[in-house]
Parts: sequence; C-alpha cells; structure tokens
Amino acid sequence: MNDEQIRAKILDACHGLGAAGLGNTIGGHVSMRVPGKDLYWTNVLDLCFEEMTEDDLVLIDFDGNVRESTRQVSPGIDFHQCIYMRRPDINAVVHTHGEWGTAQSAFCRPLKMYQNLCTYFFNRIAISPDDTIEAIGPALRDDTVAVMMPWHGAIVMADRIEDAAALMVTYEYAAKLDVRLARSDAIEIPPEGCARIQGLLAEATYLKLTYELMLRRARQGMGGEMTLPLSKLAA
Repeated sequence: MNDEQIRAKILDACHGLGAAGLGNTIGGHVSMRVPGKDLYWTNVLDLCFEEMTEDDLVLIDFDGNVRESTRQVSPGIDFHQCIYMRRPDINAVVHTHGEWGTAQSAFCRPLKMYQNLCTYFFNRIAISPDDTIEAIGPALRDDTVAVMMPWHGAIVMADRIEDAAALMVTYEYAAKLDVRLARSDAIEIPPEGCARIQGLLAEATYLKLTYELMLRRARQGMGGEMTLPLSKLAA
C-alpha cells in the first residue's frame, strides 16, 4: 500500500467517524502505519474529523518527529508509535473524544458487558494508569484491542483501519450502555456467554457493515449520493 492509498483510507475513516458523531470537535486522531517503515500517517490537530482533507494529514516517524510539515499535531500523539512498535500486528489506531466513551472513562474500569456487541472488548481492554506513552505501552497485551485511559477516553486498534474505525463506533455504543445503566440493577452477560458471543462475532461481518454505514452517512452529509470515492470528495 502506498502513501496515497494510506492517506485516502485515513481520510475516509475521519469522515466516517465524524458522521458517527465522534469527530465534530477538536481533538482525536486516526493513524495508519506505513508498511515496512518506522512511519505512520495521521491527522492534524486544528480541525475536526469532518473537516479533514488530504492536505491535513502528516507523516510522523517513530521518534515522534513530523516529516516535511509545520502543521500542529496533538501533543499526546506519541502512543501511536508506541503501539506500532510493541504490536507489529497492528496497522491502524483510532482515538476519539466521544461523549459516552469519555464519560465511561471516569469509572476507571473496563466496559461492562450489557449487550452482545460489547463482547468485542471482553477481556481485551487494557486499563492505562494515565494517558502517557510510559503508561500505555506497558499496559498493552498481545490480545488488546482497546485501551481505556481514565478521565480521558479510549484508544482502539486493529490490523485494518476499517475495523479500527468500526470498533471505535462500537466502543462508543458500549460505553453509552455502561453509563446509562451504571446506577441500575442491570445484570451483565455471564463470562461464559461473553466468550461464546465473542467467538460468534469473530465470524460475523458486523465491523465491515458498520464501516460501510459510516461511509454512507458521511457521503450523505457531503451532499447525498456520490459516485467518486469518499476520500476524493473533500479536496
């Protein structure tokens, strides 16, 4: 995959997350690893996901240096290269400041399993003591798909950016259930049920279908039915 293709995929993910309500404020970052190199592409800080164009993506090395750009990136961007260095199986990382994911992070604990889709994260959420690279790195496990940063929000990761973006939307949904049911007598799915459902979800196409829905909504927000790839519409 070349840089142009990577940038197009990041732009699609940004717009899809924005259409899902996870990118209409400043903050949050989407990134993709450059195959075979200690580099990744990500978005700048001063625009929300909905506003991003190809000119708003920058290349960063694993030392945290922005290559060939003077644009500002988030001061907390370093955990991206930390994840890529520790997890060679991960090629995409998404962090947003969604309302429900941010609210749930104040519980300082993993998501509660209140619905089938929540089980994507069953025993696969790492709790970082804080939002620094020094804390997030050691918290990662080989099976981690999400990191919860207390009082901050979530990071999700996957092999494909499409899956990472769809997982973030799913995380936000699970966090919404958690926050709304926190003071109720709601009962979580038993661990054996979570394991069984998690296995079924691994065989499902839910993440693919969710991502396609995100892109449809983004296209509609840009003016309805479009024939060009979404990543070409914002230029």
